[in-house]
Amino acid sequence: FLPPIGRWITAGGLFLFGTFSGAIALAAVAKYNVTVRVPATVRPAGEIRIVESASAGTVTTIQVKENQTVKQGDAIATIDASQLLTKQNQLQGNIQQNQLQLRQIAAQISALDERVTAETYAIERAVASAQAELNRSQREYQERQMTTVAEVEAAKANVQLAQSEWEKSLPELQKEQASLQTATANLKAAQANLKAAISKRDRYQSIQETGAISLDLLEETKLAAQQQAQAVAGQKAAVESQKQAVASQIKTIQRQQQSVQVSAAKLKVVEAALNPSNAPIAIAQQRIAQETAKGEAALAALKKERSTLIQNRAEIQNQIDRDRQEIEQINIEISKSTVRSPTDGTILKLNLRNPGQTAQLGTAIAQIAPARATIVIKARVAATDIGKIAIGQTSILRISAYPYPDYGVLEGKVSAIAPDIIAGENNRPPYYEVTIQPQKTYLIKGDRTLSKPAGEPCCQYPIQPGMEVTADIISRQETVLTFMLRKARMLADV
Repeated sequence: FLPPIGRWITAGGLFLFGTFSGAIALAAVAKYNVTVRVPATVRPAGEIRIVESASAGTVTTIQVKENQTVKQGDAIATIDASQLLTKQNQLQGNIQQNQLQLRQIAAQISALDERVTAETYAIERAVASAQAELNRSQREYQERQMTTVAEVEAAKANVQLAQSEWEKSLPELQKEQASLQTATANLKAAQANLKAAISKRDRYQSIQETGAISLDLLEETKLAAQQQAQAVAGQKAAVESQKQAVASQIKTIQRQQQSVQVSAAKLKVVEAALNPSNAPIAIAQQRIAQETAKGEAALAALKKERSTLIQNRAEIQNQIDRDRQEIEQINIEISKSTVRSPTDGTILKLNLRNPGQTAQLGTAIAQIAPARATIVIKARVAATDIGKIAIGQTSILRISAYPYPDYGVLEGKVSAIAPDIIAGENNRPPYYEVTIQPQKTYLIKGDRTLSKPAGEPCCQYPIQPGMEVTADIISRQETVLTFMLRKARMLADV
């Protein structure tokens, strides 16, 4: 048997029951925000400019820090370019040496031009001298021809004259020979008569001794013999004289014949000289050809040497041009050794930690947010929570640089969700990137140190790219009772 319940116990029980019933009713009606808290970062809405290293080398200096404002062209970092500078100095030295060689070649070409001019003048003088000698030889040749023609005519005249005299002497010789024959015949006749007279005398002598004939007749025969002897002597003298005349005429004819032969020989000699030797002319012409060939050979050698110098000059000039182009390229590479900001903006991320770090070609040095670009919040949502996020959801943003008790919070809305998961860096879990558009880009802090009404704004504090944010994305609203039942695993997710 139970003891009776007191009024206070009954009243307390009713109060507890009423309180519990009211709490259950309130839990079934009251709603709260279910949020997904994720880390986020302030980023520019536009394209982030990634600054890459245009050359490979060791970083010597770092001129900026993260979240630092930079202008276009400001130096971000400097990469060691000592090798490029050394090569540049070498090329400049090569250019100076080549320019010195060009000046030397120019002097040599100028000297060769002077030599060519002098050689040309010397050739012209030599050829002119040889030409004068040729003209003189030709003139003498012509004069000799003219003289020889005259001598030939004179020799022909002498030959004709000697021939004419010789021909005239032949009849005289024949006449003298005929006279000689006549005298010889007369001599023979006289001798015969003399022989007959002597025979008659001797016969009359013997007869007279006998006295048969008279002495007078004997004397007549003796006289006749003497006369006949005188006649023979006369005829002999005539024959001898005629022989001398014939001999003289023969000598004259022989002399005239010799004169004809001499004149003919002289004619042949003069006729032989009628065409005088043109050897001096040929020699003079040969000298002209030799002087011309010699000069042309000398000029060809000088021109060849000049052509070689010009070719060397062109090669050296081409080398200078190549060296200058290489210097220009080196200057470009040297300018690339200083990594500069391509635009006005803020350094979001700097991948360089300290000087001495090695940078490879194309390595990302920094990320720059362009100036005057709108900002968004890039939240990193875990893969387990991405199903709770939808575009248009409200988000409460707390900026780590501005404590929310003093500066408050920002509101924003989910504007984009990445379609694919992003691998985390430094062993971080993968995540989805969710873009949140804040309603404002600044926070307002109320200064409680001044005598102003509570909550009156004092000044604005802008949100800058790179600031860390804690985002509470409101995925949905649910009642407390639903939450309690879900927690008690009595109700599925609603």
